[in-house]
Amino acid sequence: MWLGMSDAEKQKVESQEIWVDLYEAAEITGYNYHSMRRLIYGMGQQPEDERAIKIRKRTSRWELWLPDLLVYVDKPRPGPPLKRKKE
Repeated sequence: MWLGMSDAEKQKVESQEIWVDLYEAAEITGYNYHSMRRLIYGMGQQPEDERAIKIRKRTSRWELWLPDLLVYVDKPRPGPPLKRKKE
């Protein structure tokens, strides 16, 4: 799922238990920065014990717990709704 990373790089990232900011999270996962931001803002509205990813707000940025983020990215989820053709 992680775009552009070799197996050695993935192992190195997986073994770290650190907080990463949104820019780093987007780079590691291959997601768009704005998609990550929208995801985290949505999770920020949930109670802390129900969140799939541990997050914390710093003065001007959000930080994500890397092990939770990697588990979340690897879980299968439904994609966007299909667009219907107009007939």
